Formats: sequence, structure tokens, C-alpha cells
Amino acid sequence: MDALTEATAEAIAQQHWGLRARARALPSHSDRNFLLRGEDGARFVLKLAHPSWSFADIDLENQAMLALAAREPALGCPRVHPARDGAYLLALPVAGETRLVRLLDFVPGETYAEVIGTLGSRRRAALHDSLGRAVGRLTRGLAGFTHPAAAREHDWNLMRLSEALRELEHLADAELRALVRRHAEAFCPQIPAWRVSLPIQVLHNDANDRNVIVDAAGDTPRVSAIIDFGDTCTSFRLADLAIACAYALQYEDDPLACARRIVAGYLAEQPLLRRELAALHAFILARLCQSILMATRAAREQPGNDFAFVSQAGVRRLLQRLSDVDGTTLVEPFLESARD
Repeated sequence: MDALTEATAEAIAQQHWGLRARARALPSHSDRNFLLRGEDGARFVLKLAHPSWSFADIDLENQAMLALAAREPALGCPRVHPARDGAYLLALPVAGETRLVRLLDFVPGETYAEVIGTLGSRRRAALHDSLGRAVGRLTRGLAGFTHPAAAREHDWNLMRLSEALRELEHLADAELRALVRRHAEAFCPQIPAWRVSLPIQVLHNDANDRNVIVDAAGDTPRVSAIIDFGDTCTSFRLADLAIACAYALQYEDDPLACARRIVAGYLAEQPLLRRELAALHAFILARLCQSILMATRAAREQPGNDFAFVSQAGVRRLLQRLSDVDGTTLVEPFLESARD
């Protein structure tokens, strides 16, 4: 019998946060999350981390969200609530094991993936601009932020793409395997030089179409929040923009026009060096390759984890479409005004 029940979540919320609320379990692959509705109607999420997570890893997420709330309040991200003792993260005995527990605001809205297909061309273009601006604020808000765990060796860090290349032999589709090899092996040898020449900072590292929350009410849809800081790490500043593009472009008949709108929105909030812009196309291709390689690994190690494959059709299709596009085409309108 599962001891992590809704009644358990309600008891934890009341004892440690003084919150009287009704709980409802939320779907999650490894953590246990509960939606809490307070007596006044306010909604929260109680998150009980899987025992494999370290205190430092979860504290990194919390501190990044707290920094963004203070520096970029217009961005929107889950607000972390201190417990009665003032701590933002508690180690509690739950169901016979220690769980790291925290309380966040519930972020209302629909995901980018849910909304984008419902929009006409004008509203879609507005959302592309808003996405770029939101990710620009994300970059700007985390600039200078430090945390001991941010230097962790994260599998989804593009700096470590070469380690994912071992999955190539397990990629069954020969044509796709050749495409991934071509772009990943072109990217990886440049990483040492980029470590010297490109800005590096703490990143969200996962602004994908299911972590971007959209307010679609009204005439102009906008990104209202970015959630899920579980992949936060130190990497190339450029990577968050590349990641956002890699997922948003999958929905478009004209991915280059979409990318330019996202980049324009981003640059309105956060300037990039000319050499960063010049590398953006390669970074987008690298993230697509990384997604395919990581999904290939998940297929071997976690065959029941359907979430790992949720974006794969779009990722593979976009990789094929962008493969033979000249690297400067995407950013050509912005290069003249950029400076190194």
C-alpha cells in the first residue's frame, strides 16, 4: 500500500506550513507531487522529491527560483514558500524514508504545447516574441547567480554532449543515426574553444514546450511563467535560447521565421555577442541530437517511461529540416548590429 497518500500530503502541509488544504495527487515520473487547494481557494503544489535527489540539487532549484522572483518578477516562475521554521526545504521522514519536501505556488495556465496549435498566424507570432522575451529575462535573471550545485555534471548539459554519443550504436534508424552523428560530432570538437570564447553562466536548461506556461486569454497570448528547474546547471549562456528554439520550431511550417521572431524577442531583453549568434544554429542542432540520444538511452534503461519520447517525432522531423540550412540564415538579420 502506498503510504504517500493525499491525507499524508494534507498533514504535512498543515504541520509544517500551517496550511489547511485538500490534496490531489498529480502525475509525476519519479517525485510525488500533490495539488493543494487552501480554504481560501489558493492553490499550491507540495513536492516530495525522490530519495535519489540530494539536498544540494533541490536547494539549487529553490535558490534559482528565489533569485528570479527577486530579480525578474515579470518573468513568472513558481514561488517557493518558507515553512513555519523559515526553511525552504525540509528533510522529513515519510513512509519509512527521508524525503525532501517543499511548497510552491501552483502556476495557472496552459503549456506552450497545449496552446500553440490553437492559434492563428498573428497570435502565434506574438507568442513567439513573448517566448523570446521570457527566455531573455530568464538568462538576465540568472546572470551572476551562483550555487555550489550548479557545477554538477548534468546529462542534459550541452557541454557533455560527447558523453551521450555512446548511444549512437543503439539508435536503430540508420539514416537518423548518420544525421545525429554528423551534427553531434561537428559540435563536440568545438566545445573546448567555446568554453573560452562564449559566456558561461547558470541556466534553467529546459525551456521546452511543456515547461513554458502560456496565458492565452485576450488578443495577445503571452508566456506567463517558466517552470521545472530540475535541469538547472552551469553551461553556455546561449543554450537556453537554443533549447527554447529547438522545441518551439517543431510546430511551425516556417521554422526559420519562427526562430527569428524568438531571437528578436530575446535580444530585446538580453543582448548576445556576435559569436554567440553565429553559433546558435549549431546549438539548436546539438540540442535536437541530445534529445534523440537521451531518448535512446531511456528506451534501454526505462522502457516504461513514455514521457521520454513525448517530443521525439517533432525533434526528429525538425533535425531533418534544419540539417542542410546554412548556419547564418537564421540569425542574419541580427548579425550586423551585434558586437563581440
